[in-house]
Amino acid sequence: MKHLFPIYGMCSILWLGACTPVATQPEKSLFTTQEDFPNLLNVKNVPEQSVDGDLNLFSDLGAWSGYALPVNQSRAFAGAFIGPMTMHGRGWIAQTLAQPTLVVNGEKYDLVRNMQTAKYLPGKLIQHFKDAQLEFTTELCFATSRTAFVRSVITNLSDTPLNVSLTWSGGVFEENTIASKVDKGVRFHCPFYGRRWGTNRQIITLRNEPPVDEVTATVLFHTADEVMTVGNDSLRVVEKSDYLLQSGKSYTSEYSQTLTLKGEETDKEYVAIKSIPFDQCFADNAQRWNQGLQRVLSADSPYMKENAYRNIAVKALMTLNSNWRTPAGDIFHGCSFPSYIGFIGGCWSWDAWQIASGNVYYNPEGAKSEMLSLFDYQAENGMVPDFIGYNKVRNNWRDSKPPIASWGAMNVYKVTGDKAFLDEIFDKLYRFHQWWYAERDHDHNGICEYGSTDGTLIAAAWESGMDNGVRFDDTRMLKNEMEKAWSMDQENICLNSFLYVDKLTLSEMASILGKQELSEQLAKEAEVIKLYVQTKMYDSESGFFYDIRLNDRTPVKVMGAEGWLPLWAGIATPEQAESVKNIMMDEKHFNSYLPLGTLDVSHPALRPTFGYWRGPVWFNQVYFGITGLKRYGYVEEADLLTRKFMAHAQGLMTDGPIHENYNPLTGEVLNAPNFGWSSALILRLLLDQ
Repeated sequence: MKHLFPIYGMCSILWLGACTPVATQPEKSLFTTQEDFPNLLNVKNVPEQSVDGDLNLFSDLGAWSGYALPVNQSRAFAGAFIGPMTMHGRGWIAQTLAQPTLVVNGEKYDLVRNMQTAKYLPGKLIQHFKDAQLEFTTELCFATSRTAFVRSVITNLSDTPLNVSLTWSGGVFEENTIASKVDKGVRFHCPFYGRRWGTNRQIITLRNEPPVDEVTATVLFHTADEVMTVGNDSLRVVEKSDYLLQSGKSYTSEYSQTLTLKGEETDKEYVAIKSIPFDQCFADNAQRWNQGLQRVLSADSPYMKENAYRNIAVKALMTLNSNWRTPAGDIFHGCSFPSYIGFIGGCWSWDAWQIASGNVYYNPEGAKSEMLSLFDYQAENGMVPDFIGYNKVRNNWRDSKPPIASWGAMNVYKVTGDKAFLDEIFDKLYRFHQWWYAERDHDHNGICEYGSTDGTLIAAAWESGMDNGVRFDDTRMLKNEMEKAWSMDQENICLNSFLYVDKLTLSEMASILGKQELSEQLAKEAEVIKLYVQTKMYDSESGFFYDIRLNDRTPVKVMGAEGWLPLWAGIATPEQAESVKNIMMDEKHFNSYLPLGTLDVSHPALRPTFGYWRGPVWFNQVYFGITGLKRYGYVEEADLLTRKFMAHAQGLMTDGPIHENYNPLTGEVLNAPNFGWSSALILRLLLDQ
């Protein structure tokens, strides 16, 4: 799409169902660099206890820790960075490990009164304080995947020398911490104990039992004069005492915070960071982020000509970045949590494949790693688990997830051009593809069903990714021939649309890799699915696609988001696509205040707030729907729905996080914030991919 769409009068197109933002002329001054995107996400919050896991934060470089900013006017934490929080389920280590106290000419400098800004920029946190005589700026960025650097600069703005003293103080939450001096710092060895629910839904920590995990937090004050431990859980640091700061001169303080997980070599990280100059770290951070922003924002997309959408794209990128984790524990390739709130401790399969499809624009190596992560645990029969954990005992083998791995891998290849990556992953993808036909095709007709390894419907519904969808309300399970293989008693429209794309994508990959015979075979098999879906899974009376029952091939007539997957896949005939488009654009069905929810809004089972997959809007389904419309030439409709979603999703245009799902009637946020696949596919959509 290389042109701007015409401007329409507000609400002049009746099927919009609500006022919808329209295209504008290109802006003269576009946001471009790291400094242009302050506070797209609000990360100002302080935990009251270690288990406050629903607070927004910042992370980078795949770290398993994150930090926040203090809330405005916070006298207790002004100038400090909040945290760290661990990303493997153990919560916050501390409210802060380093709170500054600044004394100027014998009087305590009031940081709160003199606060100018507290900013979360892409890649770093900044606080700035200033009055007529002195300026104090402190900033945090990650130097490695285990260590954050904090650089603080005091500048004398007055005409006379200032007597300055700077101290730091901090401590950890955990009562049984062991604190020890190391060089010019303090190391906190933090055990974590099991927890259970007590009466009144209070969390009880089982301190009388052996710890279930541990982390080590090391704070090194590289420029300080004196470092002391205070008991087993706190520190006090004299950075400088009675330091004479001349007029116009500055003093720079440097400290680092390292968080290592159980079994990791803390001393090895300690040696590594000592060779990294602080100024170089911050310069590298700016260069890395500005180059990444340039790759994203230079896309030839009409949305990248408007700052409002550039902001959303960068917010999505920042969200993806904070969710990405480097290898640790039983996770052998870097991968992303769906969200660092509510989903920490591991990676889900189809989340990873969708996230990699967006992450590749900024973090191509991370996207390749993401695609390989779940396949580290691929079974002999080709199955890929639903979930892999930091602790592999949590891996979920009851079900898999929809087969979009090849689509994700091809998205990564198209950006990177890395044929070696394609060669490495191809056989894994093909084995996963074959597994569906071996263990999820009950009647061996080449059309598959979702299922489970334990025969339960709940696991089979999880395998669909649409856990409690209304279409599964009357579903029963059928035992297949293979051991530990069950299928639903209905063939699924979304699954077979995915498998159609899977065949065509594998065919394209095979051709690239010189496997011509296999390429041709897969292309022929795809045509079989296409004909079946067109003739058996489309209901001409209602003009929509549905699952069909195995026993009599009748449709499960629940209008849901799965019904437009044949448009995304390119299966539908032009006539079928037009009919589905009309239903999607009808305010009585899917064009609600926030469009393209998971269930027809007129359906009696609609649960817009607490329904999960029974009506709320999930952005991956929005993405499939809008890209499906574009595929069939409905570019104008796709653009209108895109702009309507971006304007009506709560918080998207302000400093709110990108959420797991939304209320279709109000646009209200639902469930997990900082959600990965929502961010990845928003990014792809705005880049016109």
